[in-house]
Amino acid sequence: MSKRTALIAAGIILTVGGGVAAAGGGALVAAVGSDSTVSTGHHAITSQTSALVTEEGDFDDFDAGVLGHPGIKASVSGSDKPVFVGVGPADAVDRYLAGTEFETVTDFDVRPFELTTTVHEGSARLTSPLDESFWVAQSDGSSAAATTWKIHDGSYRLVIMNADGSPGIDVDCRFGLHVPRLTAIGRTLLGGGLGVMLIGVTVLVLGLRTRTPAAPVDAAPQYVTVSI
Repeated sequence: MSKRTALIAAGIILTVGGGVAAAGGGALVAAVGSDSTVSTGHHAITSQTSALVTEEGDFDDFDAGVLGHPGIKASVSGSDKPVFVGVGPADAVDRYLAGTEFETVTDFDVRPFELTTTVHEGSARLTSPLDESFWVAQSDGSSAAATTWKIHDGSYRLVIMNADGSPGIDVDCRFGLHVPRLTAIGRTLLGGGLGVMLIGVTVLVLGLRTRTPAAPVDAAPQYVTVSI
């Protein structure tokens, strides 16, 4: 393989590889933003019951790993009454909601955003969630609330409801998964990929400008004249 061919091949490989890395890094940064959070965006959620509850989430032998300790973010806003959002151990949440009417989210789609729920019937009236001490993360406000819970081993549920426990929920919600180092990883891939692309283009240009050595010209044949 000639030097010119080797430079061109190396330049193409570096340019393409760097471009793939830069595109992946750029897509990751666009997805998680500057706060390393993959979010659903804001969506309207309503329920005629006293609480909207996620299915039981089980986490066993959880390890934060190289990406950092991930956390679940939840925020509600736009309500005309004080609201509450909290995360609690599944068994404690179940005992708190026993006998009342509430909805459990069994499935959801992000695009388009859609919740599939199951209604659990009951007639008991809930006390205010602010009176309970089992929450591992919670927030309340006059019209908005937001909380973040770092994932730990165990079984947990996320609960959205009115702060006084009354039925009738009408809020805008935003859910997200926060992974601390995702933005940094995306930016590293983007910057590193662009750098490799620049090197690749430079090598490719050098290869294209390198001239192929001319083939050697055979010496003219020598003839010997013999006199007879």
